[in-house]
Amino acid sequence: MKWLVAVLILFLVAFVIFLTPPYFFRLADPFQGPLKAVARPAPPAPLVNYTLVIKAGDEKEAFYKLGYAHAYYRFFQMDVMRRVAEGKLSELLGEAAFDTDVYFRTRGLYISAERTWEYIKRNYPQYAELIEEYARGVNDFLASRPPIVEYLILGKSPEPWSPVDTLAIAKLVAWSLSGGEDDIELKALVEALGPQFLEIALAREGNTPILPRKVTFTSPLGMGSNNWIISPNFTATGMPILANDPHLSLSAPPIWIFQRVEMPNYTVMGVAFPGAPVVVIGTNGYVAWGFTNTGVDVIDYYFYVWNGTRYYYNGTWLDANRRVEKIKICDLNNRCAERSLEVLETVHGPVIEYKGQKYSMKWLGNNVTLEALALYYMNKARNLTEFLNGLKYFVTPSQNTVYADRYGVVAYFANGYFPIREGGYLPFNGSKGEGEWRGFVWLPSVLYYVNPPYLATANNKIADANIYLQWRWADRYRHDRIMELIAQKAARGKISVKDVMDIQRDVVDISCRDVRTLLDLYGGEKGRELLNELNKWDCSMSAESITAARYAVFLYNLQKLAWGKFNISITFVPFEITLVAIKRGLIDRSIVEKAAEEALKINTPWGNLHKYSISHVLGGVFPGLNYKKVEAPGDWFTVNVAPGFDVSHGPSVRFIAAFGDGVYMMLPGGPDGDPLSPLYDAMYMPWVRGEYVKVG
Repeated sequence: MKWLVAVLILFLVAFVIFLTPPYFFRLADPFQGPLKAVARPAPPAPLVNYTLVIKAGDEKEAFYKLGYAHAYYRFFQMDVMRRVAEGKLSELLGEAAFDTDVYFRTRGLYISAERTWEYIKRNYPQYAELIEEYARGVNDFLASRPPIVEYLILGKSPEPWSPVDTLAIAKLVAWSLSGGEDDIELKALVEALGPQFLEIALAREGNTPILPRKVTFTSPLGMGSNNWIISPNFTATGMPILANDPHLSLSAPPIWIFQRVEMPNYTVMGVAFPGAPVVVIGTNGYVAWGFTNTGVDVIDYYFYVWNGTRYYYNGTWLDANRRVEKIKICDLNNRCAERSLEVLETVHGPVIEYKGQKYSMKWLGNNVTLEALALYYMNKARNLTEFLNGLKYFVTPSQNTVYADRYGVVAYFANGYFPIREGGYLPFNGSKGEGEWRGFVWLPSVLYYVNPPYLATANNKIADANIYLQWRWADRYRHDRIMELIAQKAARGKISVKDVMDIQRDVVDISCRDVRTLLDLYGGEKGRELLNELNKWDCSMSAESITAARYAVFLYNLQKLAWGKFNISITFVPFEITLVAIKRGLIDRSIVEKAAEEALKINTPWGNLHKYSISHVLGGVFPGLNYKKVEAPGDWFTVNVAPGFDVSHGPSVRFIAAFGDGVYMMLPGGPDGDPLSPLYDAMYMPWVRGEYVKVG
């Protein structure tokens, strides 16, 4: 999640700014100084096989205990998440966090969280009571004045939790998976490269669709990850297998906590976000489900003719609405100052300034949305009908949803709602009335497949469709490799849980097949030399391989040479688009030879260049809080994904639900967020090695 990574950087900046000798006595290294002796109360709920186990007589008791236990194990993490979403990070970090607070206050995630909470209280009072019980559990833990290490270091005190905080975290997750400024970045590329680039970007002809049929969207309603399913006909147990490894930011502690909640009426286990009580990916013994991000475009930007704070819209001059945000900025002595931020709003939403131009932002997530309620119903579902009844409340971020149940049914749905409009990939002229949303389509009514033999998703294209859905689909390589491996294993016999584990651990990058063709067509002397080496290579991105290192450096430099001059992230444009742009001469073909030349300079194994770099938010000052750096296999396009060189993004959990066998998982870190706990990094090295623990 890109904004969580930004938060890590802000913590480091804050400490560089504020760290002065008078604070050294307080900022003692937790692993060396006086904080090592801090006593911690006994845990409120046990961790069994790294799983938080909650036993309760009813749902209210369960939600209360979850709140207390989440706070016990992860409160500082919860606090940072809510502060980012609500634009209150400066109260904790001071001036260094001010720009982040401006960013999120302007976009108004906390406003939609507040509106959502009021809507839930009015319309779903029984669920509202459960969220209140969760908050009460958190606050009862805080009332015991626990010695939380990070607050002792910062000299701060935790603030109470509210139900709105839980919903704000959900909004932050939704923003990280469906928000952003892609339309504006694409506009800059189209202006630089012309309409041919837009044609290439929108076509994505080489991308393998998840669904084998073209889909048609008709009249609207009035209103980085892998997963796969294998049907009973192909498995060793004769029951379905579901696998999921969502690719998110890797942090210490992990972004997820794995929990098992046992109540008289149902038991559910899986991963949850600390700060939110419901299981996001998991199983209840009757059904199992998993998610990957679809990335469908649910955000638009509008520009106008302005006259001061008035803007021209559809033939009329309108006054922009104004709201004033008060942002509190506190230093390490808890001396606070307040700054005012004026935010304008048009008929489309809040006005942001991006690279010197004003745009109004319309994001689906700024409406009242009920993903928390959807997951609550899905946690309790006992069959596909009940599961879909829950899924209808899930608005955004749209997810590739895979489903399996104890009756042998497997299914795929792209969930969420999609706004129907003309275009959506470039900013609209709001003054002319362009880009108005005419209604919404419930995606599962169009994008579904019930009982496929097997099916995989990896953020690639959902389907060829008669409308625009998005253009930045992930490259097809992870999806195609998963399908290839399932087919190979099925051809040899029935597929076992071990086979599925092997797929999740796979580090073969099949993009090498396209790169061989590229080098053959456009490589010079160095290109041919690299091609000869790749032709002898199995495309495995193993840590021990020098060829793997050269290949990764080639990919990196090709993207950098192609897109770096446009002042965008080199991963913004998918690699498939880069290949087409080179073949059509839109990008100078000489970059192929230049990238090959850089690659051949590498004479060290991939693991020497490529390491997991998983940090605590205070790890820039106290490196002992970070997980140790270790060699990482894989790359941008492997099933066991590990993008970049300092790897801080990857499988945030490996989860397998095999009916008739068991439930397996592994997190990239420990279940306990206390840096002094022996469980702080307990799962990290097993996760690195690709091991699993059976939890059900």
